[in-house]
Parts: sequence; C-alpha cells; structure tokens
Amino acid sequence: MNVALLLVTHKGIASNLLETAYSIVNDKPDNLAYVEVPMDAPVDAMRENIQQQLNQFDQNKDLLILTDIYGGTPSNLASCFVSNTKTQLVSGLNLAMIIKAINYRRLPLNELVEKIIQGGRQSIAKHIEEHPSCQ
Repeated sequence: MNVALLLVTHKGIASNLLETAYSIVNDKPDNLAYVEVPMDAPVDAMRENIQQQLNQFDQNKDLLILTDIYGGTPSNLASCFVSNTKTQLVSGLNLAMIIKAINYRRLPLNELVEKIIQGGRQSIAKHIEEHPSCQ
C-alpha cells in the first residue's frame, strides 16, 4: 500500500520541485498533493486548504507530509495535522527527498521517513575540488 504524500511549502517551491522530480523519475504518482502558502495568506484559509487536500486521500493509508523549512509557516500549519501514528511530518525538503519519497512509497511509513531523511542528507555536500566534467 503506497503512502500518501502531501507537500506544504512556501509559494512556488512544491510545484517546481514536483515538476522536476516527475521528469527525473518519469512518473506522476497518485495520492500526492501539495499546498503552497503565499507570504500574506490568511492562516485559517490555508489550514482549510490543507484539510481539503487531505480529504482527497484514503484515510486508511499512511500519510507523509513534507515541508520546506522547519519552523516556517508551512511547517507550523502542517504540524496541526499530525495527530496519529499514521501521519508523519518531515521538514527540510529538497529534490532528493521528493525523488526518494516517490520511488519508495511502498515502504512502511517509518522506513520511508528514514529513507528520505537519509537521501536528503546525502544530497547535501561541499565540493572541495573541480568535477572531472569541468575539464
């Protein structure tokens, strides 16, 4: 059973990351939605928007919510919807995490969370020398 995915980010982030991820994995999975939060958005309206997106998912499935910045408005809004063991929230979203989430959605929720956190961390690196392709 695939884990449902909801991305809650600042405006423009989720849509662009998903478009890129879809082109890389050559797949546009179901049970995936996003909410982008404009800077001046009313909090109550955004909570309702998130709830509407959640209502489209099978409530018996596990849910993973991904947000861009821990402590930012999207993350704080999303945290209102983590109320049971079937839902987990991870912040610090990057492209590698989305690709892992799409590719490994069949894993149990706890394993999926560990997989995407590991993938997100591994994609962050300081380059200390010129890449061979630059020569």
